[in-house]
Amino acid sequence: MKKNKLISVLLLVIMTFSIVLTGCSSEPTEAPATPPVETPSEPESSSEIETPGAEEPSGEVHHTSKETPYVTLNGEISKLESPYYLTSVGQSADVSMLDALLKKVEAEYTYDAVAKADDLSGAKTVIIATGASSKGLGAAGISADDEKARSSELLEYCKENDITVIMAHIGGVSRRGQLSDEFTDMVLEYSSGIIMVEDGNDDGKFTDFASEKNIPITLVNTIADCIEPIKTMVGK
Repeated sequence: MKKNKLISVLLLVIMTFSIVLTGCSSEPTEAPATPPVETPSEPESSSEIETPGAEEPSGEVHHTSKETPYVTLNGEISKLESPYYLTSVGQSADVSMLDALLKKVEAEYTYDAVAKADDLSGAKTVIIATGASSKGLGAAGISADDEKARSSELLEYCKENDITVIMAHIGGVSRRGQLSDEFTDMVLEYSSGIIMVEDGNDDGKFTDFASEKNIPITLVNTIADCIEPIKTMVGK
């Protein structure tokens, strides 16, 4: 009886051990694969998105640069007839800069920022620096209206006496604005040529005028770049 009982216990142990071994040898069930998450593509840059009806932005094309310091359009401002006279319309400090440039090229000329019509007697070419300066007007002791009246008389004298007027707008964008443009417009109507720093022409005002009137305009990149065009104008 004891022997049978012992055999039964041994069989039970063997069966249990066999079940354990079978469980260990079976491969684990794999978890279902997780589908890859699709990352949305980056949006196109604004330059690549085509907007129906959109046009390329337009802007004034600059002709000058550091590599191309000056450009003359509508023909060249060639040597001008002397005697030369330098004056201002608007009383900006630009006229003093032109005075320094003319001295640098050793030009022979007369300079008076507040010249009156009678002072131009004998002159053949008048170079006029345009652009308003309230400080300059104050220093000269004249109002904007007084300056307009003086300038109008001076310009009419030039017209009546066949004196060539060259407008110099070298203050760039800082010499734009309502009052400066009023003085500039006065001179433009009498001008036979224009020399100017190009960033004052971002709206195309001066090149459009020169094209309409078929007069030469010399665009310079900086004030210092006026030297070569001025040499040509005064024959140096």
